[in-house]
Amino acid sequence: MTDKASASCPEGWELQKRPLAWNRRLDFADYGETRDFLDRLAERSEACGYYPNLNFARTYVVVSIQFDEDAVDGPRRELVNAVQECERSARGKA
Repeated sequence: MTDKASASCPEGWELQKRPLAWNRRLDFADYGETRDFLDRLAERSEACGYYPNLNFARTYVVVSIQFDEDAVDGPRRELVNAVQECERSARGKA
């Protein structure tokens, strides 16, 4: 199900309008946290069948969730929650 009206960006994410995407930079204390986050997110991405664009270095990851036809769909919206859960787990705050 898609929803153009709810394309508002979740808190902590930046809105990109063309093409529609939500972007978020996550900073980590060290490479171990970064790697843990990436591994956890890979598992969640595989489970939901959507792989966000990732740019990363030793202590940060930029996650970009892009939408087709400027419409927000359920699985990608759910991935926002997965990113936040993976972040908390990687930081040991789960």
